[in-house]
Formats: sequence, structure tokens, C-alpha cells
Amino acid sequence: MLNRLDIKDFALVDQLAVDFRAGFSAITGETGAGKSIMLDALGLILGDRASPDLIRTGAASADLCAEFSVAGINAAQAWLEQRELGDPDAPELCLLRRTLGADGRSRAFVNGRPVTLQDVRELAEHLIDIHSQHAHQSLLRREVQRLLLDEYGGHAGLARDVATACGHWQQLVHTLDHLQRSNEEGSERRALLSYQLDELDALEPDADEYGELVNQHKRLAHADEHARRLASTLTGLDEDEDAVTAQLGRLLHGLEAIDDAHPALNSARELLATARVNSEEATAELRRYADLLEPDPERLASIDTRIGALHDLARKHRIRPEALAELRASIAAELDSLAGGEEHCEQLAAEADAARKSLLAGAGKLTAARRKAAARLETAVTAELVKLGMKHARFEAHLEALEENACGPGGLERVEFRVSANKGIDPGPLGKIASGGELSRISLAIQVVTAATSRIPSLILDEADVGIGGRTAEVVGRLLRSLGEHTQVLAVTHLPQVAALAHQHLAVEKSDQEAARVSIHTLSEEARVAELARMLGGVEVTEQTRAHASEMRSRAVGA
Repeated sequence: MLNRLDIKDFALVDQLAVDFRAGFSAITGETGAGKSIMLDALGLILGDRASPDLIRTGAASADLCAEFSVAGINAAQAWLEQRELGDPDAPELCLLRRTLGADGRSRAFVNGRPVTLQDVRELAEHLIDIHSQHAHQSLLRREVQRLLLDEYGGHAGLARDVATACGHWQQLVHTLDHLQRSNEEGSERRALLSYQLDELDALEPDADEYGELVNQHKRLAHADEHARRLASTLTGLDEDEDAVTAQLGRLLHGLEAIDDAHPALNSARELLATARVNSEEATAELRRYADLLEPDPERLASIDTRIGALHDLARKHRIRPEALAELRASIAAELDSLAGGEEHCEQLAAEADAARKSLLAGAGKLTAARRKAAARLETAVTAELVKLGMKHARFEAHLEALEENACGPGGLERVEFRVSANKGIDPGPLGKIASGGELSRISLAIQVVTAATSRIPSLILDEADVGIGGRTAEVVGRLLRSLGEHTQVLAVTHLPQVAALAHQHLAVEKSDQEAARVSIHTLSEEARVAELARMLGGVEVTEQTRAHASEMRSRAVGA
């Protein structure tokens, strides 16, 4: 529901704030007073294209804001939650804002956060429906017509199930197609992988093998040189009377003979003792290493051959020799995956076939439900159109059957609302057959018939009363009032018979000053009677027209 509209520096409005109520609100004013400015502003807030010409003369920018209540509007709340655009402090409210700059740029906001115009248009579909000759005629869109029919027939849940089933089937078909193409391309791939795996299995590379082989090769290749250097080192450490270990022992013995416990002397003794122990341990380690330096030409040749084989295979795959074991595991895993592809294809094909049968069964039930609902809707809407002065009108909820292979999220048919406004003319699409005024009345008739099931909480009608008067005008007013019991209705009207029946009456006025300004006021009961008298009497309002206006309000209050 639309709670409030704030307009600043837009067209002829410098600053304007309008509060709206639930029910039916009539908007009236003299010709040229600017009744459509409010609707134009609302249209921009809801995503219409902007122009710098719409900014009030002398102002740098225009600022437009609309507050909606989304309490009970599940679709709008879900949309906001999915995009994290809800207001945590007031989750039941939604604030839409649009700013226009003199440079032609505009910005849109939802609850203070910038969004795209497409985002705004998507959200607006859950909040409000505007019907006029130039704005937001959502009723002309087939998907909206289909949704209205499904809601009216009480099978919207079945329609959602069909859409879900279609999505599931399409996903299975897509996955199956991808897998089949992969299998076709995979036959050559499997042959290549099998060959590569055989090569790797013949070599049997180990993850840590290459590094160990390199170390062994270095040791064996330089065994003689290492042995000579090692012998010299061992001699210097322990195998000569002037060896390091012996000298350290003698030096330590000399210090221990000094009878003095000075800290510096004690520290020196400890360091020399540690040095002798380290020298002894180094000697032991070097002797253990010396045992490994036995020349082994056969082992060296074997290692050369093994390293060469690892290098050759690694070069073939353009990887390091150390990665051969990992490559073998990867190839084996891919082969296992490809081996199960054909079996998986068969399983997916069976699932897709079952999903299609389920989809067609659900779509068939939906078709039957739509046919029954369409017949009821046609009769009911046509009857309302006759009441609205379209005596020869004929409304049709046409179902265009589709082939089974064309079954989609919308089922096995396309829904299209058609109408004939004149006798002897076959019904055609709403946008091609109906004029602006007729479209408003057709929309009104459809909304009245579907009010109890409609998902749109607010409806705006512009020029719904064009070309009618007298008794039909009162019928329009009563229909709008009746519709207002289920949804919020805002209607721009020129007819006192319609305005008299509104729950709320807003009057638009334009000042006579040099710089014309537009204002909108919510009328009191006394002011309503005066406005109705103006609408009835024109330039000169007599006591008789005032009495007539008062009588109209009295009848409306008792309606």
C-alpha cells in the first residue's frame, strides 16, 4: 500500500507531501490544474525514464520519494530480503526515492541504498499497478495476464509447481547434454590416458624417489675425491699425535692443574671440554660417513639409468621429475571418472524422461484448470464491462495451445487477454484494440472481478471515466469503492458521481501567481461537498448544485 508521496522541485511543484489511506481515493481538479503531475512523479519513482525538463524552473534538481507498506506482501518482502535491501528498523516499510539532476542524470534508491532502475521496476511489480494511456500498463503483458488467471482460478500453486518441474527437467536435460558431449569427446581422451598410465606404471615413480636418487648419485660419483678429503680431515682430528682432539685434551689438562676457581677460568675449562667432546663426535660421524663411500660402479650406472628414465618421462609431460607420482594419481582418477560416464548418462536420461512425464502431467492438470477459470473470468469481466457502459464489449481469456515439445515454465498454453469493444469485431489483444480510456475501464473490470485473489495491493487508474457519464459514472464509482474494500485504489477522475463515492478525496489546485505552483490537499467533508458542487456546476456554483452535491455525499456515505 502507498502510504505517502513527497515531491520536491518537480514540474510545477516546489514542495508537496501527500498522505494516502487504504480504500478508494479520488483525485480531482480543474482542467490544467496538474492532476497528472502526481502520477508522473510516482511513475518516475517506479522506474520511468527521466528528463531534465521535468525539474522545476530555477531548481538544480528534483527529489521524489514514495513510502510503501509491505506488511503482508510476501513477494515484496522476499525480493527485499534476497537483495538485503530491507530496513531492519522498519521491516514493514519500503522507501523508494528518485533524484533528477539538471545534467540529465538520475539516481534511484531503495531504503536509502542505490539500485538500478531495473531493480526498481522489478520491485514495483509487487507494490503497485498504474493504468493510464502512457504508463505502467502491466495488464498488457502476457505473463501478468497468466498470473491473474491462475490466481483467479485458485490454481496459482499448481502453476508454480509446473514452473518448478520445468526448471528441474531443463536442468537434467542440460546436464545430460553436457555429459554426452563430454563422453563423445572423452573416447580419444580415455585412450590417451590409458597409454600414459601404462607408461607411468611401467616406471613406477615414487614421490620421494627422485631426490634420494640425486643424493646417492652425487655421493657415488665423487666417492674417491670425498674419501681423500675425509681421510685428511680424520687425520687432523684424531689420527695424529698433533690431532685436534689430542691437543684439546692436553690444553684442558693444563687448565685443570691450575688451582683457582675464578669464573673466567671455569668458563674456559667448560668451553675446552665441550670442544673436545664435539671433536670426538665429529670424528665418529665422519667415520660412519666413510663407510658409505665405497665405490660402486654398478650402482652408479643403475642410478644414472633410473634418473634418465625419470627425466625423459617428465620432459614428455612437461613437468618436474618429482611430480610424476602425482601425475600418475591424477590420470588414474580421471580415467575412473570417465569410465563411469556412460552409466551416468543412462541414469540421467531415465531421470530426465521421468521428469518430463511429471511435467506434462502437471501441465495437463493446469490446462484443465485454466480452461474452467477462463470461462468464468470471461463471463464475469464481460458483465462488468457492460455495467461500465461498454454495451457491446466481449472479453476473452484466450488460451493458445502449445505442442508438448514446447511445454515451458508457463505450461502447455500461452494466456492472452483479448477484448472487442464494438459489435461485430472479433476480440483482439488489449493493447491493439482498446483505447486509453477503454483500457482503464477494462482494467477496472478485471480488477473488480479478481480483487479477492489479486496480488497487487495498490491500483492507480487515470482516465477510467473518459467517455462516460450519468448512471454509468455512478456504476464506476461504486465499482471503485467496492474494489477499495480489497485493495488501495487511486483514481484521477473528472466525474462528481465517481469522486462522491471515494473513501478519500484529494483536490489538485494551481495558483494564479506569475510563477504557477501546484498543490494537493486532502479534503474535509465540507470541502468535499464544495469540490463536488464545483464539478457539477462549473464556473458558477448555486445553492441548488451545493444541495445536489450534499445529497450525492449523503448517498455515498450510506452506500
